[in-house]
Amino acid sequence: MEGYLSYKPCYLYSTLMKCEEKIILLNTGNQAGKNDTIARHYVSRLLGQHPVESKNMRPNTSIRILRFCAETLPNEPDGAGEVRNTVYPAFKKRLPPGMIKKDITMRKPVMTLYDPQGGAEIYAEFVSYGQQVQSQAGVQRWSCYLDEQSSLSFYHEQIPRLMAANGDIVIGLTPTEGLSWVYEEVYERASVIYNSPYIRWYMKTVHKKPVPEVERFIGRNTGIAVIRAATDDNPTFIKEQVDEKMMMFDGYDYEVRRYGIFFAISGQVYKEFDARMNSGDQFGHVISRNKYFQDGIPHDWNHARGIDFHPHVNWACGWIALSPQNEAFIYQEYNPSPDRNVTSEIMREVAIRSGEHRFSTNLVDPLAEVQQANTGLTPLHDMNRAFSEYRKQRLCSGGFWETWDTKNERGYDIIKERLRNARICGRPFNNRVVKDGVERFLPTIWILDTCPITIQSFRNWRWEEWANKEMLQTKDEKNKRQDRYSHFPVTHECIFKHPAFGAKHKVGYVDHRKTGYENYLRGAA
Repeated sequence: MEGYLSYKPCYLYSTLMKCEEKIILLNTGNQAGKNDTIARHYVSRLLGQHPVESKNMRPNTSIRILRFCAETLPNEPDGAGEVRNTVYPAFKKRLPPGMIKKDITMRKPVMTLYDPQGGAEIYAEFVSYGQQVQSQAGVQRWSCYLDEQSSLSFYHEQIPRLMAANGDIVIGLTPTEGLSWVYEEVYERASVIYNSPYIRWYMKTVHKKPVPEVERFIGRNTGIAVIRAATDDNPTFIKEQVDEKMMMFDGYDYEVRRYGIFFAISGQVYKEFDARMNSGDQFGHVISRNKYFQDGIPHDWNHARGIDFHPHVNWACGWIALSPQNEAFIYQEYNPSPDRNVTSEIMREVAIRSGEHRFSTNLVDPLAEVQQANTGLTPLHDMNRAFSEYRKQRLCSGGFWETWDTKNERGYDIIKERLRNARICGRPFNNRVVKDGVERFLPTIWILDTCPITIQSFRNWRWEEWANKEMLQTKDEKNKRQDRYSHFPVTHECIFKHPAFGAKHKVGYVDHRKTGYENYLRGAA
């Protein structure tokens, strides 16, 4: 027990040991002792000594596999020939030797452990971020530790592996390259953030932004905790040693390496998008339908709709309107399964949801032009035939569907510009600017809270990443957007590319039937 008992407790350890959350991020400076701390905490759980009972491995615990994930496997050199896996030696150092029944081998990086409480064998497996995601799928795990940042897809694959055991994830990182998906997926969603004494001191004296030891966020019941600590919080160091080691760094490097203070980077396709609800006091690109459009979207605006068609993937059907002042509002969505509904049924629902609005633009993915073997017709033909019939039935105002342009990314640039302008304007109906005596209206875009899938898609759509950082030694960053979450954003990008979707009326305020927003739609002089 010498390795276990010789551990010197610190702020990181005491805080980690009281956390009940299912996802815990240790955000630290270099050499703050996070690997050693996490290893010791896992050994305590295997010994049944964790103060939070649900975190302990007991003899009746059915799922008995613990997973450690890192850039490389134990004893596997990286691209520079250096063995960089520090998780395995840290865990073995704190693990009582008598618990090891069988150690890892080059061919099988799994430790077989005796259960000191008399249960069945326990397995500690080691995997690398470079392995195919599916190679870690299937078997359920009790807990998972991620050392530094994995890819987002790797992280997502771990979550279903923990469901049966109601397991947890621990992430330990020093954000020397900034926080990518960890910022949006973990840090920004934390229910509670713990700040060590040195973090609080630095934030108060240098950044002039005092932070409490415990920050709790009301309404965020996400089960996520963040623990922030500095190199100085490692009890094995003295301040003079830390000062000497950190002399070579300055500016951002100094802050991140000593205090773990990061900048947020993101693989988001639309980094400009803010998924929060716009309240006037708080900015967000999401707005309340009840607040702004109690009586619906005006009929005389420029309306468009699009469908990202796939034979077996849910269709992304989106509705968007452009005001005379060039503000775009995504106001409705529909996400039907083509395997559960025939084309005519889906289009009937599209017609009903479209109501009496007239649409200048009706677009669909070119896949809809592929001829069907059983009928010799295309889905696009079926769509237009159905809409012709629904117009006769007075279900809608009709509309002719055509395929969209896939040859350029102008729609992507248009939406980015509108997102930026919306942030400048702060809220809807506030886009009028006068410069050098010339009046103009900034093009903006807003998403109504009636479109939760669209909001989630804009927030979570990512650029593709290499499986691990070592690939970047020989390859450029990928210049391709992921398919996941792409369908609704792509639909609206293609609408913006179409020449018919422009501000329909002359700039200026127009008369309109009485609605809940007369202050905006006041009579034009």
